[in-house]
Amino acid sequence: MKTSKREAGFAVSNYIILTILTLVIVLPFWYVLSVSVTPYQIYSEKNGLVLFPTSFSLQYFDYLLKEGSMIYNAYGNTIRNTVGGVALALLLTVTAAYSLAEKKLPGRRVIMLYFVFTMLFKGGMIPTYITIKQLGLLNTNYVLILVMAYSAFNMILMKSFFEGIPESLKESASIDGASEFRILWRIVLPLSMPVIATVSLLYLVIYWNDFFNALLYTSDWSKAPVQLVLRTIIASSSLPPELLETAGSAPPPTIGIQMAAIVIVALPMMIIYPFVQRFFEQGMLIGSVKG
Repeated sequence: MKTSKREAGFAVSNYIILTILTLVIVLPFWYVLSVSVTPYQIYSEKNGLVLFPTSFSLQYFDYLLKEGSMIYNAYGNTIRNTVGGVALALLLTVTAAYSLAEKKLPGRRVIMLYFVFTMLFKGGMIPTYITIKQLGLLNTNYVLILVMAYSAFNMILMKSFFEGIPESLKESASIDGASEFRILWRIVLPLSMPVIATVSLLYLVIYWNDFFNALLYTSDWSKAPVQLVLRTIIASSSLPPELLETAGSAPPPTIGIQMAAIVIVALPMMIIYPFVQRFFEQGMLIGSVKG
């Protein structure tokens, strides 16, 4: 099929714009990665312009990830919070979505309006803080798991998918004597893997990138997630005292520590996302169009 000059020009313009956007996104991270593996002496000789490392060193990573260091412990806290939080959030989201997808549920519309209301109006930072304090959750290992353990948007997304599953499947299982839990576990969930993967990814990103809740509800650095440690390192013109105390040995130059910390925190999501992107795209579209 022959394309016109206008269509060809439009395609070339798109390629140019997308290439520029790609470079704008990729080059900063490449620079961060290059500095994080370049010895400080070479970094100084090149006046900070290190696009391609000519010498390789892992001294910054060794310093940050040595056993007993603050960021080493914070990484463990983040993994615990992320795994536990995603598991709890999925449990709450799946059960709520499955219940509200049942059209025969009494008061279904009223309950649904209650969930939608929470998307429009929040309790506020101070009331939430007071509630958490009165529950005795401040500076605990559970507060960062519980405070983000539910999203009305994710529940509505999953509910829309559940409503698209044929009722005949659930009715047949019910006639055979299957309980609601068995129907959910054996029939609904296996058919819902795309939307489950999508919601899991959304929760995964929220938990992994959270630092603001940690800033509000924790003051003990032994319970801090890695994102809060990264913020502290980047925001400080010098290394924070907490990092110096836990690291023990004399620290390398601050610029290398900052760049290595960014790589350590960002790399897991950059590795995971390409493998689950297809589930994310499919899950976001499923349930958006009713047949």
